Order: sequence, then C-alpha cells, then structure tokens
Amino acid sequence: MCLAMPMELVRIKNEWGFIEHNGHDHKISLSLINNPKVGDWLLVHGELAVSRIEANEAAQILSLIAQSGHIEAHTH
Repeated sequence: MCLAMPMELVRIKNEWGFIEHNGHDHKISLSLINNPKVGDWLLVHGELAVSRIEANEAAQILSLIAQSGHIEAHTH
C-alpha cells in the first residue's frame, strides 16, 4: 500500500518544490497546491504534493506512522 506522507516544503524553484527525506532533497510537483510557501506541510504521494496540512496534523500523522514501526518520524 502506498501512503501520502507529510513532508515540509524546504525550497521552491519555478513550479517545483523540494522536501528533505532521509538526508536527501527530493523534487516534487506543486501543481495541485495554491500559493505554496517554504515551511508549508504537504501530503506528498510519489513526486506530487496532493494537499497542504497544518503542522500539528503532520506531527500527529508522523507519530502514528512511527508508532507502527514502519518509519522514523522526522519533524522540524
């Protein structure tokens, strides 16, 4: 099963956003996000940001995923 993961937008270049995951930058499409800003928390599926979420919601989701043992939660 594939999940959309909460990720923090750290950089924007043209129509692309960049998130950091496991110490690496990943390029994502921001085509579905209105007026994205650095620091936004986004639900990301593959290379596509599908929606913006609040930081506290992102932290809750990451905590639940970490509790499941599938990933280590990283919040800034």
